[in-house]
Amino acid sequence: MTGAHRDRASPSHDGAYRGPLNLHQLYIFHAVANHHSFSKAAQSLDITQPAVSIQVQELEKTLGVTLFHRRSRGLLLTEVGETVFSYSQQIFALSDRLIETMEETKGLNSGHLTLGASTTPGEYVLPLAVGQFRQVYPGIRLELVIANTTSIIQRILSGEMDLGMVGDLPQEHSRDSEMIVYVEAEIVLVASPSHPLAQAGRISLKDVAEEGIIVREQGSATRRTAEREFESLGFSPSIALELGSNQAVKQAASGGGGGGVISRLGVEAEVKAGMLSVLDVSGWDCRRPLTVIYAKDRYLAPAQIAFRQFLLDRREGALMRHGMRRVGWFQRAKVSANLGGPFNISVSPCLCGHPLRNRGIEYRKRC
Repeated sequence: MTGAHRDRASPSHDGAYRGPLNLHQLYIFHAVANHHSFSKAAQSLDITQPAVSIQVQELEKTLGVTLFHRRSRGLLLTEVGETVFSYSQQIFALSDRLIETMEETKGLNSGHLTLGASTTPGEYVLPLAVGQFRQVYPGIRLELVIANTTSIIQRILSGEMDLGMVGDLPQEHSRDSEMIVYVEAEIVLVASPSHPLAQAGRISLKDVAEEGIIVREQGSATRRTAEREFESLGFSPSIALELGSNQAVKQAASGGGGGGVISRLGVEAEVKAGMLSVLDVSGWDCRRPLTVIYAKDRYLAPAQIAFRQFLLDRREGALMRHGMRRVGWFQRAKVSANLGGPFNISVSPCLCGHPLRNRGIEYRKRC
């Protein structure tokens, strides 16, 4: 199997002969580098050791470099050998991806999709969507991993996850990711109905800040958005409790621990049941986008594209169920963040006449 980067062999700038890259030789080199041994590579490939040695030598001649240090205790990649090995990993990973994609393209009857979600969309938005997606594409296996926003973004950008949904618009990652604002969700302050904050009726932000708030851990987009809102209004509330899940925040608030910071999506059932009250706080109007995110310049397999489109098609249903605001799709917006200047990011204008509200970001809307 021979590559076609060049039509014929040609001399390099140093006059040495260079032939076209032979992918069969590269594959054998890749096996040797993995096993650190000609004999073990030969066993794994079911060919003779001399054949393996010859193919590696031919590749070294083609490239004009030495790929291995031959040591008594085994093979060690040279510095340039490490570079060739790194490229070979990418080449054969892409080859495997090509084969998988061809299989998936046959009616989307197979495939695997690893989704990541921060806690709020992971608990209250995506599970229903994942279940409905499986009804349409039963051959695609899905995995949904829930963690805080910071962790999910890191794992998406590293390639560990295919795409995800987070409760923020992380502008610091705009250069290496694509972001599509799905909906806008509200963050509220809640307390036990018997708590003085809930009993007082309309209260001030000063009342909440002095009482102390119950928040999620560092890395939570819910906490980060609420802290930005407090800061923009001139308050720095004391932290009464820092907890690791939405459920823990709700339980602590219902137990009288103070005002809990949480997405309205997460307390609908408790408010309806009378277990929690949404505090009526003067000046508090905290909203944040739920954003679909995936790595920029990375190929999206058919299953990934299908799920992304599936979310888009069913967004109206999510809005009706939760009373969230609708925002547009794939509109370019100008973002002015604390990153040394404006840059472009894929976000959306509001279709109902309201700009997204996210502190430190300026949206150019088209209504």
